[in-house]
Amino acid sequence: MRQLEIENQLRDIVSRIILQVELATGQGRTDINLALEDAFIPILKSVYNLPNLINLNRKQKNYPGIDLGDDHDRVCFQVTSTTSIDKVKKTVEQFMARKYFNSFDELFILTLLPKQSSYSQSAIDKLLTADFSFNCKKHIIDLKDLLGEISGLRIAAQERVLAEFKRILGDVDAYVSYSANALPAPMAITTNLQEIILPDHVYVAELDIDKKAVAARATDELGYRGKARGDRSFVRMALLLNGMSIDSWVSYEGKLFSFHDIEYCGLSTVVVPGTVERLEVADLVESRVTENVNILKQLLFAETEERLKKHHVSAHPKDRFFFFQPKAEGDAVRMESWIGKQRAQRRVYEVKYQTKDPTKVAYHKHLSFTLTFSEIGDHWYAQIVPSWYYSYNGFKRSRWHEDLLAKQKRLDLNQTVRNAVRFAAYFLSNMEDQASDVQLRFGSLVEFDMEEIGDLDEAEAADEKEEIEGAVA
Repeated sequence: MRQLEIENQLRDIVSRIILQVELATGQGRTDINLALEDAFIPILKSVYNLPNLINLNRKQKNYPGIDLGDDHDRVCFQVTSTTSIDKVKKTVEQFMARKYFNSFDELFILTLLPKQSSYSQSAIDKLLTADFSFNCKKHIIDLKDLLGEISGLRIAAQERVLAEFKRILGDVDAYVSYSANALPAPMAITTNLQEIILPDHVYVAELDIDKKAVAARATDELGYRGKARGDRSFVRMALLLNGMSIDSWVSYEGKLFSFHDIEYCGLSTVVVPGTVERLEVADLVESRVTENVNILKQLLFAETEERLKKHHVSAHPKDRFFFFQPKAEGDAVRMESWIGKQRAQRRVYEVKYQTKDPTKVAYHKHLSFTLTFSEIGDHWYAQIVPSWYYSYNGFKRSRWHEDLLAKQKRLDLNQTVRNAVRFAAYFLSNMEDQASDVQLRFGSLVEFDMEEIGDLDEAEAADEKEEIEGAVA
């Protein structure tokens, strides 16, 4: 399907743009937004139907506070790589002080990095008058928000936007390349990419699920209430009814895929006997069919989920991130040993109690991280993005999660985030399941030595540099 292929390409390219912007800002080059102002004009024109959108700095040098504007439809944008509430406040303050509301009815702040989970609307409201309104949820947008809007466009429009994003990626690559060349050598860059070794084989079989029968049994035995949708839910229920709690599989178009030999594990109870086939993983890796590569990525996530369960790390059922649980019921704190520059202990879970009544639990705090899998060059990597998850009972999201997370992120320094990435990589690389027949391996975080690249001949250096700039976070 062409639309699915476009959507996948858009996600991959936008992810690479975000990685590159993170690299540039990590180098202290927060002015990368200046290099990209013009590049986003065609995309914003399509997404927001603003045919007269222009770079205001072309109209007036260093147009203070805003970058792009359409004075016909009265919409303007600021493009920034800074996501803090202070940046938002400063932008709104300038907008109001210079009375831009006489020319524009709406101001959008486009952040090139993922925006904060929430912003204080009350802090912004104090800066506004009756002449202008600004809604943080609506008017602060990031590249993920743009992708959501783009998905509603016609395919032809999506293809045009895809072409523009490819050009933006080229601009970002060039910018980061220039920035890197300006830095002193030698220089080692540690990424949030962890190299992985793929299993050799994947197994596939025809599903054999009687959904009505499974639903009837699940109603009696599992308390099922008729909310299952799609094969995955019914496969999971069928496995549970057979006493199997296994997550290391993927269902797609009536077939079951797994890195495990389906004939010799619990998965055999939900497939048609005699239909199991063994495929080479390389066939999926090298496939030109987008669905095959997506199946491989889903299998990598599913296999990782299954392994992490044994180490008391859960996958959120909806948002698909991992979060640490206590090792035993009733534990108030969980510490994990790891080795960075030296052996250390890290707190990955704790119970927080109410200040007014210390006998009552306020919330549970879990170290969390997301994993996305991608191929760069001839290698496969897991990208690690650390965060925190706040639950009210150890599993379900606390109603205060967003506020607590925003507060924690204000406290986290760059080094704190880097250490969290290094810890997650260490944990993943040391969770090997000796009993598993699947040879999936997590290696170390990728580090690029720029001095070594300089030792290559010109052609090799160009190829190596291209891969680095697409990989570094």
